[in-house]
Amino acid sequence: MLVFIIIYLFYLFFVIFRKKKIDKFLDNVYANYLIRTYKLDKNKINVKKLAHLVAISNAFIIATTFVIISFVKNFILMMLLAFIVLIPLQLFVYNIIGKYLKRSEKNV
Repeated sequence: MLVFIIIYLFYLFFVIFRKKKIDKFLDNVYANYLIRTYKLDKNKINVKKLAHLVAISNAFIIATTFVIISFVKNFILMMLLAFIVLIPLQLFVYNIIGKYLKRSEKNV
């Protein structure tokens, strides 16, 4: 839980609350992935809402991966397990976000 809070607060203070960063947010990898994959309209996206969704999802992904790998003591096995957990978790979470954004775009 502590890892989740630290990562979210870091993202909140260094991206969401900064005007320059939030203006360029639609050009980052996460936003571009969601826009291209789910064919979202950049003009209909609420940038702050998307930034919060990405911040929460990234914090969840990293915290979950951290909790899972903390049970392993071997460093090489830990890195391998982190890679195995991280990729599917990212795809799953961003799939949920993309579907949510697509559905909310249709309702607007």
